[in-house]
Amino acid sequence: MVKQPKYYFEAILGINAPWSAHDVNIDEKNKIIQITLSHHVEKSRFSFFSKGNDTDNNKIVDTGLNKRWLHSSIGYYSCHIVSSFYDPSISGAGISREALLQPNFLGDPNRNYTHQLRQEVALAHIRGIAPDAIANMLRLDQSLVDEILNDIEKTPESYRLATCLPCESDPIWESMIYDKFHLKTQLFPLKLMLSKLKLSMIDPKVEVKLSDSVNELRKFFISHINALDAEISQISALSMKKQSVEERRSVTTKLVLPALKNSIWLKLVTGKIDLGSTNMPLNLFLVRLRHAFQNTDDNNARVFALNSLREFFRKNARNLKKELVQINQLMNAPEEAQYSLPDERSEIWKRILKDDSFIPSSHIAYKLLLSNLRSQILMNPDPVVELNAVRRVRDFIKHNQRFMQQELRMVLSNSR
Repeated sequence: MVKQPKYYFEAILGINAPWSAHDVNIDEKNKIIQITLSHHVEKSRFSFFSKGNDTDNNKIVDTGLNKRWLHSSIGYYSCHIVSSFYDPSISGAGISREALLQPNFLGDPNRNYTHQLRQEVALAHIRGIAPDAIANMLRLDQSLVDEILNDIEKTPESYRLATCLPCESDPIWESMIYDKFHLKTQLFPLKLMLSKLKLSMIDPKVEVKLSDSVNELRKFFISHINALDAEISQISALSMKKQSVEERRSVTTKLVLPALKNSIWLKLVTGKIDLGSTNMPLNLFLVRLRHAFQNTDDNNARVFALNSLREFFRKNARNLKKELVQINQLMNAPEEAQYSLPDERSEIWKRILKDDSFIPSSHIAYKLLLSNLRSQILMNPDPVVELNAVRRVRDFIKHNQRFMQQELRMVLSNSR
């Protein structure tokens, strides 16, 4: 790789003063980029933003102990951030409010990933992408994705949604401040905030940096996160499509809320049924319920979880019409047969891993999984690695039979 100036990497990662890239080390053999950061205290400037930012910056100190965090990949290279400058007071279970205001290229002292990587995992999860698919998409170990999701789950529900809020380096904030992106909102304080920031950036009498305005706007979003579902959906590029004519017509038909004893609630909580919903409160509620359901053997607690889900649908029926239509369709649809897959010793699994064209598929998560496993086998052609890959492919198809009927039929027909 051609050695690039440090400021190239600063621009790519969104590193601005008082931060700078002290050293950049590129390991071409293992495809790792390690960037060591330094922090220089700036003299405060007179502006109506300076007080809050100085307070935040004062929490960053030179601990004398280098901390290493895994950051978002740069192309095919893993990126690691190293710095002895961070806020040592941030700790504990879950993601703290203070951590949400930290620079995206840093991480918590007690964790090994940056805030930007956490945000990418959180956003993918809220979109309904499975953890193994997230791992393949972001080129991460499954264990790290599970660790990040577990930390998010431990975050207080009052601001948990903020974990998927775009980082300060995301261009969406600048686009809002310069009116390149029109945010639709009915919240008057947010309208007032945006007007003030837009005026401050064009007023020659007011000395305000763009980064200060971005931080001020992000702080507002984090403080009022639970009242900004529609706004979060817009800036995070979550689906906000209007219902089609056919969907609207179907909603006018009588919808039935299944009884508590109906198996549909158990299937939703255990993840056997995925509604593919873009309703963030529902997705967050399901994540919390699934965690509680899986971590208890008390039948009363499990019944309470199922009843909580049913009550959530009852109280939010107006906002969950699309999901209720799907539930009613699933109730009336015949049960799909669960097929018995060939044993892991069958040669068909090895053939799937070796031959890309043997069983073609349009399932994105499945294709990502195969690509990752094939790379692992090429780099380490060990029988144990191959057996583990076979098991992962088999388990994936087994647990996704409903969405992989074509692939399933081909596996069964070629294994006879």
